[in-house]
Amino acid sequence: MTSSRLLDPALAAVADAQHAVLRQEVARLVAVLDWCAAHEVSEAEASLHTMTPGLQLGGPGCPWVSEFDTHDLACVLGRSPDSCAVYVGNALELRHRLPRLWARVVGLEVPVWKAFRIAEQTQQLPPAGAAEVDRALAPTAHSCTFAQVDRTVASALAAHCPDEVERRRLAALEHRRFDVHLDHVRSLDGTVEVTGTLDLADAVDLDTAVAGVAAQLGELGCHESWDARRALAVGEIARAQLALDLETTTGRGVTVYAHLRSDSDVVETTGTTITTEQLATWCRHPGTQVTITPVVDLPGGDPTAAQALAQQVAAWRHDDAHIKPVIDLSADLTSAGYTPSPRLAEQVDVRDRRCVFPFCNRRRTDRDHTQPHDSGGETRSSNLARLCRSHHRAKTHSPWTYQQLRPGVFEWHSPAGATYTVDRSAEP
Repeated sequence: MTSSRLLDPALAAVADAQHAVLRQEVARLVAVLDWCAAHEVSEAEASLHTMTPGLQLGGPGCPWVSEFDTHDLACVLGRSPDSCAVYVGNALELRHRLPRLWARVVGLEVPVWKAFRIAEQTQQLPPAGAAEVDRALAPTAHSCTFAQVDRTVASALAAHCPDEVERRRLAALEHRRFDVHLDHVRSLDGTVEVTGTLDLADAVDLDTAVAGVAAQLGELGCHESWDARRALAVGEIARAQLALDLETTTGRGVTVYAHLRSDSDVVETTGTTITTEQLATWCRHPGTQVTITPVVDLPGGDPTAAQALAQQVAAWRHDDAHIKPVIDLSADLTSAGYTPSPRLAEQVDVRDRRCVFPFCNRRRTDRDHTQPHDSGGETRSSNLARLCRSHHRAKTHSPWTYQQLRPGVFEWHSPAGATYTVDRSAEP
């Protein structure tokens, strides 16, 4: 950092503000580490699976912290549980296993985010390997590139854990994946991200196939850009593969939970927004199967527009679309026994969208009885909520408590005495 006095007063003000941000970030980091020290549990206690289980969030040798107490910390930081765990893990790694880098961070010579980038990498190393990276990178951490960090960590891993390098290479083969992110449809344009990690040979074959079909589409008169034709090619390849199995239903399937206002030309679906024209394009495509579920929103609404949309879908297709009964998110449905009926389960899932714990964004959830079923809690809309497994355990085995004030509105009370309100009805 330069110590010279800037002549431009406005630029000097920016520099002062930047320096203040660095100080505040370090102050928050130190406060979090003090909190970790106050909520530390021993490895022996953590292994007993007691009522206060522990988490090892940093690398080997870092202290363990109380799992349920981290939920309080996540709420105070305004972070999701996963984001909070990453932050705490990096903080513990930096403080306990990278002392040289830690000293530079406290001295405001290296920003917290850059140090965390290194700490995230060294958590996979044994103590000696982390110490080697600390010695190599601390002096130049303020200016080194991410590629330099990766090379230094890889060198330390090879030197200290040669067997681990081979194990990771073989394990990487088991972590190949191909994901189509249907739960994150982009609003209005109706597109989704596709990501994957493939074997090199498979990746080359896929790229060749996509390029070949994209070229054929151009020869057949498609005037889209090359990138757009490659995207279209993936769909064509997929539909061709489906058609090979005569017992498999071909074509795409579109399910829409329709939250449609009469004065709007967009359809509010679960997790995204699309135009009616985008929906029309899907419906007119050969082989498309469309399911429409009209939804009456919180705190109440009119299903007429959604029902009209369902009728429009039938007109677009010139046949009957699959139109399901209206879901009223304000209705208090009931089921006999512990397990909710499919209709009740669908209503709760659409209403809550994801885990209802403060700041949690996890979509893989349980349906929790707010008042436990074995204590007289009924299986009904007003007594059910979506909780991820971690927060379900916290509600069951720790002092965390919550209640549903009205449909889609939940009030949580933390062991530290804080109160948080989660209002799904207010979300767009």
